[in-house]
Amino acid sequence: MNMDAKQKMDSPVVCPNGRTAAMGCDLLVADNLDVTTVSAQIDSIVNDRVRYPMRLSSTCIIIVVEGAVRLNANFRELVVSGGSCVIARDGTIIEGVTLEQESRFILMMFSRDVIFGSLEQHGLNRLDTMQVAMLQLQPQYMAMIKTAYHMLFTILSDPSFESNRKATAGACLGVIEGIIMQATDNHSESLTKVSRQDEIVARFVQCVADNYRSHRELGFYADQLGLSLKYMSHVVYGQTGRHPSQWIKDYVILDAKTMLRSGRYSVQQVAEELNFPNQSFFGKYFKEAVGISPKKWIKQDDR
Repeated sequence: MNMDAKQKMDSPVVCPNGRTAAMGCDLLVADNLDVTTVSAQIDSIVNDRVRYPMRLSSTCIIIVVEGAVRLNANFRELVVSGGSCVIARDGTIIEGVTLEQESRFILMMFSRDVIFGSLEQHGLNRLDTMQVAMLQLQPQYMAMIKTAYHMLFTILSDPSFESNRKATAGACLGVIEGIIMQATDNHSESLTKVSRQDEIVARFVQCVADNYRSHRELGFYADQLGLSLKYMSHVVYGQTGRHPSQWIKDYVILDAKTMLRSGRYSVQQVAEELNFPNQSFFGKYFKEAVGISPKKWIKQDDR
């Protein structure tokens, strides 16, 4: 979630094409289940100022009830059809989200330390190695999630719950977590066994997501994974079709674009946030990747 989105979580917002509710900066939920005409994009419902690309600072779950949602997450295009959900962990880079016509969805965004803390430990990595998991939900689980979600939304938006909102919202989230965990258990029998190469890629991608701001040298990641640089590069390229250095560069550049687009950071401040020696060094790095300087890119993006 970008900074603007986190700021808008401070108070519930009802939008003409959907509805949202929030609990401070820890939780935001949104849906368009009760809208007569469905035409809005997810980003227009959750935050009319969101601009891509964005790097999630919170975990995001999108449950598609009908239709389909398309998103580009961690450089892959995904299609989430009705009866499915996608779980994008914090650190995931989102470059776009669109809804097919007449699609119905539920969206939940939450901080790692407060909500769904045991889901990853329960085996989310079994579902996907790239920080983004997709899961088919059987009809009975979808019905249960919708019921629990409606209770959650009421708790977040009803003033009478102000005194015990955190506890009751947490209870509803616990129910939703349990349903997803159960669906994960039932789904696991049909999953292919994660290979050693997949595990290496998963660890590499997570390591990059956690450290790209301070480490851009490949040797650091090889050391963290306990592998030789040659073998790490061979596995990552073989499994993803992209060299490890490209993964690192894409994280750096997309984060830079996110900060530049927000209007909250100068080029100098972006260089400092990304731990470049100076603005000039950052400008050269950015231009090599994008083709133009950061300042020219900002002007071009504002057109």
